[in-house]
Amino acid sequence: MALQMIIELKEKPKISIGCSKLVYRLIWNVIQSMQPFDQDKEHLFAIGVNRAFRILYIDWISMGSVSGTVAEPREVFRTAVLQGASALILVHSHPSGNFQPSNEDKKVTKTMVNSGKILHINVVDHVIVSCEGYYSFADEGELYC
Repeated sequence: MALQMIIELKEKPKISIGCSKLVYRLIWNVIQSMQPFDQDKEHLFAIGVNRAFRILYIDWISMGSVSGTVAEPREVFRTAVLQGASALILVHSHPSGNFQPSNEDKKVTKTMVNSGKILHINVVDHVIVSCEGYYSFADEGELYC
């Protein structure tokens, strides 16, 4: 069962979030604020941004197990459509500490990018976060655009 919840931000950031390092720090702080037993599971988030890359919302799409989580386009893009997001930044955690993308991560990224093209909501990055660091598909030129 997928969990859908908008993360409540204390205040809307007035800075652009187009940098993967800022995305990493933001989402890693969210994960660190969770219960310890939830930190050890994979999480999937979608950050909806406007044209200036200002955050409109952070959607906690799903929490899985230590080795995977659910990533369905209809869940990922639902809030983007309702909130009028211009673009999405996908973020998911690897509790193992290894932030390198798996083959499944690459397939999911391609699916989300293609789904976004249909909806005219660009997926501008997919960031994998862990306690050891992060991996940005956009920074590595692997966003399949």
